[in-house]
Amino acid sequence: ELRFNWHTLSHRYKKTDSYFGSAFYTLDVSGATPLITRKVVQLNNDYIHQVIDVYHV
Repeated sequence: ELRFNWHTLSHRYKKTDSYFGSAFYTLDVSGATPLITRKVVQLNNDYIHQVIDVYHV
């Protein structure tokens, strides 16, 4: 299992918003190349000013 924290910025309407969270990956390393078998992205912001999409995280 692989775990890490992330941080990203989004600039829209002359304002920059910050988003942060964690991600959890489960890897299958039994083959020649590792494969992601499960992925969870967790957003940890208390307040979100706008609707976010996959390009923000």
